[in-house]
Amino acid sequence: MVKIYCIEDINDLKYVGSTTQKLHKRFTGHKQNKIRNHGKCSSMELNLENSIIYVLEECDDSERKERERYWINKIDCVNRYKLNGIDKEKNKEYIKGWQKNNREKCREATRRWRKNNSFKLKN
Repeated sequence: MVKIYCIEDINDLKYVGSTTQKLHKRFTGHKQNKIRNHGKCSSMELNLENSIIYVLEECDDSERKERERYWINKIDCVNRYKLNGIDKEKNKEYIKGWQKNNREKCREATRRWRKNNSFKLKN
């Protein structure tokens, strides 16, 4: 059984995800990724030390993407990929808009990537 979940922080920011893990284990994974500065997950925008996680619904694995997409579009959340590939043109527009509104975050991420991957750029 798959759990569609929401993480909500004290600033009322929300992130929607899905997992087959126990909820507390998945939540710990989000927190560890933020501490280690790993991943590109939208949940990194939340104050994970002051937040809660709760189940929105449970479903079969065959319905996972559809149900997660439903909740991402229903809830005002920080998820970057709102449509999960359903409408590629709308998704591209959304990403361009997000990048435009978060230009400095994108530049900083590019700087970090170049610093950490300079050996790849030299080849």
